[in-house]
Amino acid sequence: MISMQNMKYIVEIAKHHSISSAAKSLFVSQSTLSTAVREVEQQLGISIFKRNNRGIEVTFEGQDFLNHAKDIVEQSEYLERRYKHRKTLPMRFSVSTQRLPFSVMSFIQIVEDLELRHYDIAIRECPTHEVIHDVASRRSELGILCINEHYLNTMQKLLDSSNLGFYELGQLTTYVFLRKKHPLSGNTSLTLDMLREYPFVTYDQGEDSMMHFSEEILFNEIWDKNIHVIDRCSKIALVRGTNCFSIGPDLTNSDADRMHSNMSEVRAIRLLDNDQRLHAGYILRNEHGLSAIGEKYIKVLTEKIKAFEKWD
Repeated sequence: MISMQNMKYIVEIAKHHSISSAAKSLFVSQSTLSTAVREVEQQLGISIFKRNNRGIEVTFEGQDFLNHAKDIVEQSEYLERRYKHRKTLPMRFSVSTQRLPFSVMSFIQIVEDLELRHYDIAIRECPTHEVIHDVASRRSELGILCINEHYLNTMQKLLDSSNLGFYELGQLTTYVFLRKKHPLSGNTSLTLDMLREYPFVTYDQGEDSMMHFSEEILFNEIWDKNIHVIDRCSKIALVRGTNCFSIGPDLTNSDADRMHSNMSEVRAIRLLDNDQRLHAGYILRNEHGLSAIGEKYIKVLTEKIKAFEKWD
């Protein structure tokens, strides 16, 4: 039987593409890792790695092994995290989300309604591929996504491969976000041609294959001026402080009187020449139902999304 420890070692080696780097990361000797690889290869009768000038490379059989080993290791680590402090932390809940303010607002409302003395809950704002991975690996119970309708079918195939289902809660229109001092802020609507001379600040998805699954509507043609960020705070700061613009279903501090009270630095203006709506919803592992707190969160989230649909 293959030990869990050996599987963890091999997964780490594949991650670093180097036994020496993996050894440093795990604080073990290189010989320990080499022995682990040799034991598993002998047990299975396959070669997992082969050496080349750049270090080590995963073989075809090794990749097949890793596809299964990663799932087993992630599930093992999840169980350890879930039950390690269960007595002192009776409620555990985690949601991963694209950078969507209404997801965070829903989480805040859930926190305000909790009446337990002890709980352990989390929200993670991250790129689309991390949202999917978090739910697939059970790091989060739920994942919140806005998906461009042009890529719904492709996304569904990707989710199917990870045993995930997508449950739509509403459809949102895309807006342009820019500061009130921006030369275009007086317009009631905008077109791409009007925006062309200004810098576009956009989220970095981290993986090129995920660029079309952004919570933003991305342009088909290459934009002349692009600024990539990884979090909402950086995006908001750039939009508030420069003539950059952003796009998407929402941006905190936008259109004070209508979307977010007591803020007035940023305006939300409808993008006219865009017929692509964003489908907002959540992803969940097919074999799992919603927990009690998960059901409460989705109820609040649905209300927030419906409010945005009315605002549209």
